[in-house]
Amino acid sequence: MFLFNITPIYLKCAFLLIKSDDLLKQLEEYETKFKYIEYKKNIIYKNTIILLFKISYSKVDDFKSSLDYAFIKEKLKSDNSLKVQKCSYCGSLTPKKEELIYELFKYKCTKPFNINEFTIKGIDFLNNNIENSFFNLPKKPVSSLINVGQGIENVTKKNYLNLKNNLYPYLLTVGEEGVTVYRVDSINSFTKIGGNSFGPTTLWSLLTISCGYEDPDFAISEAAKGNNRLIDLSVGDIYGGSYDNISLSSDLIGSSFGNFKNVDDMNKIEKKDIAKSLAILYGATYSHVTAMASSKEKINKIIFSGNPFDLLELFQIIQTSIDRYSNNYIGTVFNDYLDYYEIIGMSIEMINSN
Repeated sequence: MFLFNITPIYLKCAFLLIKSDDLLKQLEEYETKFKYIEYKKNIIYKNTIILLFKISYSKVDDFKSSLDYAFIKEKLKSDNSLKVQKCSYCGSLTPKKEELIYELFKYKCTKPFNINEFTIKGIDFLNNNIENSFFNLPKKPVSSLINVGQGIENVTKKNYLNLKNNLYPYLLTVGEEGVTVYRVDSINSFTKIGGNSFGPTTLWSLLTISCGYEDPDFAISEAAKGNNRLIDLSVGDIYGGSYDNISLSSDLIGSSFGNFKNVDDMNKIEKKDIAKSLAILYGATYSHVTAMASSKEKINKIIFSGNPFDLLELFQIIQTSIDRYSNNYIGTVFNDYLDYYEIIGMSIEMINSN
């Protein structure tokens, strides 16, 4: 059985298979060969294996030629796949994406699920069943991440958290097309607080239009290496130095893309420099709406969901921006399964109902 979250950038998938010793052995054998199936994120629940993977729409042909796809097609012909007549989904089901799902898996999407409801159920399941999945990142000074001309250091360390007895209440920030913030008081109680229109889809569209990137993950990894000195205007550029009265250092970004108009030779600017400026602008916007919601609701725990760019450097930009806006009041929480909350929640619901 398949479950899908249909997003603008990726098709996120859960493939449910009946657990067997032979299947477990085969999955272990293929662990290092899989390119799409996230073997280390497999979940076993009630004698069912939940295989998680996502496909960039720009890489469908690569997926078709992968071992992962051959494995999936083989299992679809076997008795291991749970046999149901309908395929559930969440997200935006356009005719083109409906055709793609049928072409790849011969499934028709017939039952829509509420993405927010099952995102929350997925988070609750992970909190109660998967050890060491929630994490935050080491604190970084603002100057190391969101200043003009500063590089983004590689992020390799996660600080894992135990939220088992301390999950609720929290703010859920969902980034898909735009960004929406919810207050979550229990698995069955959530309220929309606010949001804005600058979401991951906006960032990806701008990266595509301005830089010609075709692979979302590669674009963000390149952004981490960029230099925005010629693109962004610093506080010092505007005021001639630091603005000490409101604690703004001279090299802090004062205007995103504000210096771009002064560039006399476009050959001096690389695609990754523009990508970095866009990534920082996205992170700051994402963080600002979240910090405002936190201040309004007096909740200092934020769990991020839906962000399709699974790169720690981008998470570091978001966390550091939030630290700046909230004076380190807010605890920012990410998760190893951040891409899959909603289809994990849907999977658990479907398994329990069968």
